[in-house]
Amino acid sequence: MNRRPSIRGVSGSLRAPRDLVPLAALALCPVLTLCLLATSPPRAHAAPSQVSALVPAPGPRPAFCEAEWFTTTGGAHGGAVRENRLDDSGGRRIAEIEDGDWIALGAVPQGGVDSVTVRAASGGIGGTVELRAGSPQGRLLGNLTVPYTGGWDRPASPTARLRGAVGGVRLFAVFTNPAWSAGTADLFALDWFRLDRPATGGG
Repeated sequence: MNRRPSIRGVSGSLRAPRDLVPLAALALCPVLTLCLLATSPPRAHAAPSQVSALVPAPGPRPAFCEAEWFTTTGGAHGGAVRENRLDDSGGRRIAEIEDGDWIALGAVPQGGVDSVTVRAASGGIGGTVELRAGSPQGRLLGNLTVPYTGGWDRPASPTARLRGAVGGVRLFAVFTNPAWSAGTADLFALDWFRLDRPATGGG
């Protein structure tokens, strides 16, 4: 597939695999402002695509979002940080996740999202991932629990069903566990998010 994007005077050719779909608001590519998201996690050590283009997503295929591609972070304890970890997808993940921290993931793909699955590991007390619309205090779309998984190198993949995550809504992940306190281990570390789109044809 060839695309010839033209954005503010920048043009060129893009040969993209068929399984790339956009999560339009992600802006962490170091060269241009939009990333392409694959429908499977990238290989370890793979760099994010440094391109700016929208590739139509055929049917209800999921979009994978590397957790470290968040656009902004915050919270009472300073927010999450990116860290290198060779065993994780793309060679990185986010850590320093404490009660009340949050990240902005970008806009829900057109067509909406039915559920979100995360790959996470916890050597601490675990916690909850709340998926919210528009802001860290926005409407709660769904949540999932990341328990103690047996260690930071033993990930699990829990799923949250979402309610009303329509296309274009900006998605925030808020991390909570009121039992956390200063001096306690992080709640968990996050590798990626998978956004599952509604099936076509009703039902």
